[in-house]
Amino acid sequence: MPRVSFRPGDASVEVPPGTSLLEAATRAGVRVRSDCGGRGACGRCIVHVESGELTRLSTRFDLEEGEDLACRSLVLESDVGVFVPEASREVAEEVTTREVEALPEDSPPPESLLKRIGLELPPPSLEDNVADHDRLLRGLRQWRKGHYEVPVGVLRGLPCVLREVGWKPQVTVTVTPTGGSVLNVGNGRSVRPCVLVVDVGTTALKARLLAPGSKWQASCYNSQISYGPDVITRIIHCQGDEGGLERMQSLVVGDVNRLLAALVRASGLAREDVCAVVASGNTTMIHLLLGLHPIWIRREPYVGCSYHLPPIPAADVGLEVNPQGRLFCLPSVSSYVGGDITAGVLATGLSEEAGLRMLVDLGTNGEIVIGSSEFMMCCSASAGPAFEGEGSASGTRAMPGAIDGVWYEDGVRWRTIDGEPPLGICGSGYIDLLAVLLEQGVVDRTGRFQEGSSDRLHPAEGGARLEYLLVPGEEASGGKDIVLTQGDVENLVRAKGAIYAAATVLLESLELDWSAIENIMLAGGFGDKINVENAVRIGLLPDVERDRIEFVGNTSLEGAMMVASSEDSYAAVEAIARRMTYLELSTHPDYMDEFVAACFLPHTDAEKFPSVSGNGGLRSGASSDRR
Repeated sequence: MPRVSFRPGDASVEVPPGTSLLEAATRAGVRVRSDCGGRGACGRCIVHVESGELTRLSTRFDLEEGEDLACRSLVLESDVGVFVPEASREVAEEVTTREVEALPEDSPPPESLLKRIGLELPPPSLEDNVADHDRLLRGLRQWRKGHYEVPVGVLRGLPCVLREVGWKPQVTVTVTPTGGSVLNVGNGRSVRPCVLVVDVGTTALKARLLAPGSKWQASCYNSQISYGPDVITRIIHCQGDEGGLERMQSLVVGDVNRLLAALVRASGLAREDVCAVVASGNTTMIHLLLGLHPIWIRREPYVGCSYHLPPIPAADVGLEVNPQGRLFCLPSVSSYVGGDITAGVLATGLSEEAGLRMLVDLGTNGEIVIGSSEFMMCCSASAGPAFEGEGSASGTRAMPGAIDGVWYEDGVRWRTIDGEPPLGICGSGYIDLLAVLLEQGVVDRTGRFQEGSSDRLHPAEGGARLEYLLVPGEEASGGKDIVLTQGDVENLVRAKGAIYAAATVLLESLELDWSAIENIMLAGGFGDKINVENAVRIGLLPDVERDRIEFVGNTSLEGAMMVASSEDSYAAVEAIARRMTYLELSTHPDYMDEFVAACFLPHTDAEKFPSVSGNGGLRSGASSDRR
């Protein structure tokens, strides 16, 4: 088979003829950016072929001499040498660890899903000669009634262990409302049981270890991004490519295992000490983690394989924890409202309070929940990856060097994360930039650039449309202009319109308006970085009293930590998922009208935004105050 080699670096791989360079790069562990999942739609996977023969499929992009799209270039019989320019390289997939508030020394607490109990079993005799297995089960049922599973891996060592400890074993067990599973039988020193808690996000994964005194949180980007920035492109890959589902599962399981390795190393533990994993994530991410086919999630009537799963052996998925460890996945509500949202409802207490509140997850799916202790209704809007810094000409994720704030003060000013040289614009930066350009008249209410309004406006490549130059290439870390294109503005307007329209339809379905909502809670990876005034100005958030808008952080991880720490929370999150009513927007008769109305800045109905439409502008430098 032909070998494909990649520079920079020395990665190479043998692939069958007909394989795309993008697929070859992925198999070689080379991350090439492909926002469309390899469908030839984004033009991001530009590479330079230095040697070898290829079949080049047609493309709508005008490429420079020597450039090829990796997804549209197929290997023939000869070896191929490829150079991947910096602009086409996906962000390195390193795991980042940071110190956070230390957990108590009694973590996991006694009420957690993972328990360690001491049993005193009567030794066998001629009068009481039941098998060791039955003797253990009898002792467990005396401790707590229920059905207990003892895996064969535990049974193999059970006879010797029970006799070595004088019939007084320390038993590690994961519990459920109906019983549990025995993970380890030994002495007090055999394992130090702890729980890995992970938020499986579409863009990034975050994890914590529920262990004595643990003070580390780890995160990494989701390696599936190589196949597209959103769940739809990844589902399409599973549908259209042989082995696609297995590939998607392998990538996300590998990410979880890398987070695990970083956390146990930082905490001075061993993988065998991790006896349970609690995972939250949207419905598609959990399907891909488990290897469940997600194809029908995107096909009407939009049905997933499973929304409520019992604990399963973690080894069956490929998680490198204790061989007998169990994986708990938080329940979903529907194909597009997943365990990250049920975790968020649990973490915020939305389902327990009398007042009406709204939870908004500002991710690619834009999930929204309205409710109280009496009822909950939810929906999901396809916002796309615009607010994740994906799919835009100069978009980037929130990382050192990303422009995360923009304001006007004797000109358009910007700042970057950690003060690093600018490499692109992340979600909060796009919100600020759009609001500032609207206030300055560079963009009109329809989202169109106004020719002659700024000397930073110039024709984009090809000359058909305008783009706004925020940072010249000589000032940017990659040497390339950082711009806002007309297409970027359109994507942002559609994304914010989808979220606002979804919330509006949800309210109207309940015969409510914004005045009925006591508290609007913003969750998600960049929620606490948003300038509220700018978000209101472009119509992403409603024009309500600002003290009613609250940032609640990563409620997916927080809710999963609560579940790992408490049997009651595990039962509560299951009840939350079953109580929630899902509203399908794709077939709702009013959604498209509301969406079209919301695709203006801030809205076609100016009366909905009196503080914006009445006096116009942001104060000079207002964006410097992030809250």
